[in-house]
Amino acid sequence: MKTYDVIVIGAGNGGLAAAATCARAGLSTLLLERHNIPGGSASSFVRGRFEFEPSLHELAGIGTPEDPGSIEQFFNRIEAEADWHKDNSTFRLIVPAKEGDTDTFVNENGVEVTIDARMPVGFENFSRKLDEIVPGSYESAMKAFDLSTRMFKAFDAIGDMSDPKKIFSILGEVPDFMRMTSHTLNEGLDALGMPKKAQDIFSTYWCYMGSPGSRFDFLYYMAVLHSYVKSGTGIPDKRSHEMSLAIDKVIRDNGGDIWYNSEVTRIIMQDGKPAGVVINGEKKVFGKRFICNSYPYVAFRDLFNIEDVPEKQLKMLNTRENAVALTTVYLGMNKTKEELGIKDYSVFIAPCSDSDEQFSLVNDYFSGYCIINCLNEIIPDCTPEGTCQLFLTSMTHGDVMRDIRPQDYKKFKTKVAKDMIETCEKALNISITPYIEEIEIALPPTFCRYLNTPLGTPYGYFLDKWDSMIPRTIQYMKDQPFDNFLFCGATQERGDGYGCAYHTGEKAGNLTVKAFKEGK
Repeated sequence: MKTYDVIVIGAGNGGLAAAATCARAGLSTLLLERHNIPGGSASSFVRGRFEFEPSLHELAGIGTPEDPGSIEQFFNRIEAEADWHKDNSTFRLIVPAKEGDTDTFVNENGVEVTIDARMPVGFENFSRKLDEIVPGSYESAMKAFDLSTRMFKAFDAIGDMSDPKKIFSILGEVPDFMRMTSHTLNEGLDALGMPKKAQDIFSTYWCYMGSPGSRFDFLYYMAVLHSYVKSGTGIPDKRSHEMSLAIDKVIRDNGGDIWYNSEVTRIIMQDGKPAGVVINGEKKVFGKRFICNSYPYVAFRDLFNIEDVPEKQLKMLNTRENAVALTTVYLGMNKTKEELGIKDYSVFIAPCSDSDEQFSLVNDYFSGYCIINCLNEIIPDCTPEGTCQLFLTSMTHGDVMRDIRPQDYKKFKTKVAKDMIETCEKALNISITPYIEEIEIALPPTFCRYLNTPLGTPYGYFLDKWDSMIPRTIQYMKDQPFDNFLFCGATQERGDGYGCAYHTGEKAGNLTVKAFKEGK
């Protein structure tokens, strides 16, 4: 039986990137996926006349032809193709007024609010708009973007950030680099003198990292915001499944094998390290090196005997906390977005403005925090003529469904969807309910079943200040359980996000290729 150079477990974004990198380098590569399609979260599904995007809100990192972003650069490196649609905005944040609030006003939708911020692309434009909303915030915003610009130059200079010596070598050129990773976002914005209300707007994307501004570091958040503000966002024409299929093609075109409907159910150990896999409980396939696009907790629980898992890995699992989970309501509407009165692609609706207070509320099934996206704003013809599609997303933290009985599940999820829809209707002063043609509701158990992650989280572990991007990067090799077995995906150094997953998959692939070149 053939022994592969590398076996990649899981065809999510990270696994696809890893397999493409290895196959293009000439390694005999096998990619195994338990589902019948690639992509994990990067796929699509059809209900009635509508094809829905399961998870992707918007991609930062597309850039422009003259200045491609990180995702476009990755696609160029592996020679994959995708048809991008661009959106030259970032987000709209609405915080509806509640009883006792002061400093309120009535917005363009006729709703009384404390914040209604529609933020543009471009560092200068973004900072000036922020200053228009919160006078006196322009200078601090521009300082933050100056830091992030220099930070990216530091990333480029470092190259392989897994080598601590390289990180320390650039400290003279970018002396603020380590300060940015040793202070939280809140601490950094305070140090820059940004007014509190401006900080709340500036921190809107905290939910894309799954933890609030008092927990993740300044550097990590600015890396994300910088990418969004620099050149806008993008969506592939055929949903994110187009990206997955494009990388699938790269793997096959370079001689790689992909087996779908092939769940890895056991790791075969020899001489104290992985030597093969058992597929669907029966078939055995052997390999020299392995890359796993799975949650480490799930991999160690389901694929290994407990005595084979290094003790340091078990300690690592006990120190890290699972991040938030998502609830998403997918709506196929029999009205156009214009008829519904929707003018923005991405609107964040928050019950309060402070990210830490917002996070404190997500321990319930629905906190009033909701993001509403309308794909037709970027891809006008993504639905049949006279229709549009919306998806509403909220967050939860912890096992919020522990007291829901199986017989009550359908009723419960219907209530969650109703509350989310009514929140969006009230905040935007529009009517959604009468025009719903198709509805699909995905609660944490849905994502748990599909993604096979604890409580359905897509985010991996909380990126706390002590355990954020730079510490995880430096510790990357020490965090891997065996010298021939690497993890990639949302649980690794950059957390959740398509670009982050591609980065970790490509990194694991490159390290695997390097090991073969060195004869290891």
